[in-house]
Amino acid sequence: MTAPAAAGGVILDLDGTLADTPSAIAAITTEVLAASGTRVSHEAVLATVGRPLPASLAGLMGLPVDDPRVTEATEEYGKRFGAHVRETGPGLLYPGVLDGLERLSRAGFGLALATSKVEKAAHAIAAITGLDAWLAAVAGDDSVPHGKPAPDMALYVAGLLGLPPGRCVVIGDGVPDAEMGRAAGMGVIGVSYGVSAPEELKRAGAGTVVDSFPAAVSAVLEGHR
Repeated sequence: MTAPAAAGGVILDLDGTLADTPSAIAAITTEVLAASGTRVSHEAVLATVGRPLPASLAGLMGLPVDDPRVTEATEEYGKRFGAHVRETGPGLLYPGVLDGLERLSRAGFGLALATSKVEKAAHAIAAITGLDAWLAAVAGDDSVPHGKPAPDMALYVAGLLGLPPGRCVVIGDGVPDAEMGRAAGMGVIGVSYGVSAPEELKRAGAGTVVDSFPAAVSAVLEGHR
């Protein structure tokens, strides 16, 4: 276990919070499903962002998650999304993300990533975008027994940071992020530029909702004073 961060911990969602990926996720998912004979609206796909991919695809396709067609679609999505990430690189991140993480780190906060992507993909994206320079812990949906909105992932990375839940805050754009943080006994800062509306985030447990990542950083720093 690492030495606990003096100021506390910040647990960060990836898609729609750090990375401007929801539109690309929806577009690629729609393409992959269309190729397999399933046509869904952009809005229906967007509503699944932030949840584990196989379950999301299975629901959209109307099939069991262990159906071979779901497995094939998951693999094809992975290839296309991976190519998009490699092509876009650090440009995948929202404005101010890397500077904001540096501010938090220099202020003494331990930073962790908690995403519904699998852990291997999370590490790969962190490396390609430069997030890994600031992250002390990374967890994916397969890192814990139960993914979002269960508290497992938040509690797991808090443990890796060497911190109790009460000294951590979750930043996320989705209802599952807010529900995870609340269930883990952590503060929650919602961001409104991702997939969920401010009122949805507040109902799910966000104590405050901001409209940019720099504003989320400021909220963390002001809350620590």
